[in-house]
Amino acid sequence: MSRLNRKNDHLYGVIRKIPGRADFSEINFVHNCLPNFNFETISLESEYLGRTHRSPLFINAITGGTEIALRVNAALSMAAKSCSIPMAVGSQMIALESKTLKISRSFRIVRDLNPQGEIWANIGSYADPSMASRAAKMINADALQIHLNVPQELIMREGESAFGGMVERIRNIVEWSPMPVIAKEVGFGMAKEEASLIAKCGVNGIDVGGKGGTNFAYLESSRSGRKLSPEIANWGLPTIISLLEVSEGIGDRKIDIFVSGGMHNSSDIAKALALGAQAIGMAGMPLYILANYGQNALVKWINKIEHEIKLIMMMTGSKNLDQLRKKSLVITGLTAEWMQRRGFEPNYYAQRG
Repeated sequence: MSRLNRKNDHLYGVIRKIPGRADFSEINFVHNCLPNFNFETISLESEYLGRTHRSPLFINAITGGTEIALRVNAALSMAAKSCSIPMAVGSQMIALESKTLKISRSFRIVRDLNPQGEIWANIGSYADPSMASRAAKMINADALQIHLNVPQELIMREGESAFGGMVERIRNIVEWSPMPVIAKEVGFGMAKEEASLIAKCGVNGIDVGGKGGTNFAYLESSRSGRKLSPEIANWGLPTIISLLEVSEGIGDRKIDIFVSGGMHNSSDIAKALALGAQAIGMAGMPLYILANYGQNALVKWINKIEHEIKLIMMMTGSKNLDQLRKKSLVITGLTAEWMQRRGFEPNYYAQRG
């Protein structure tokens, strides 16, 4: 029952207050006063995982396994269907370990309510191809996320501490998988060195999962009653740094970059897209809005985010996301300093376009 309780603890921990926001304040667009096209011609279409998507937004992995999670996933699935965006389910380990149909149904409900939608399965780096196959079949998945959550496991009462063979297991799943595979951090970020290792495994996408949104170290500390030092509780690479690191780590490889970790502001999302992200994952804020204001409010919020991204595109002279990714960005402050210390070139972004 501890796994079930943990799932519900996470849900309650997120919906009690507005989730944290990624800090993109040191990334600056350059205003274009002569866009020379009409607003209605702007397109949000984004190419990733071998498909053309109407929007770069998707609902990222949140939950599953409990009766409460079933209701949450049902509502999220309907919202994703209304907005025609993909949705990832939460970790399916609890269903793989259980023979209770009730638990697996909390995941299957996502596909049942959105039979034509794009749904992504979710397992951890502990998994082997057999487990990955069962998770994918459970929801007739279109893609598979492999989540990476070492700090969370270390802090969790019932967590793991043996992480040997992670890279090999990711490679084995990629070699088996008939569908796209995404390696996904859960909120502690990813550096270029690890991004390069993961890229060499042959994954189709990397979700940078930076620090800035839901803090699982804090949530697990609260659950266990063990107070962490500030340095441990705030461990991780910020979302913007993780995006820049992963971009460097994958180099010229044809790997899609997904950005998550406090991404619920249209300006931050547009900046991430301009820096090369193909898609933006949102989890904490959709859950918060759903729990406190309802499904219709969530759909309206997603529509509002998309409209505001188009406003920013208009003001930068970008008719589509490919053009946005070529516009000048001035990077300042600690972000620019981090880039310089790590051997990246911030001036490249300021002088492009």
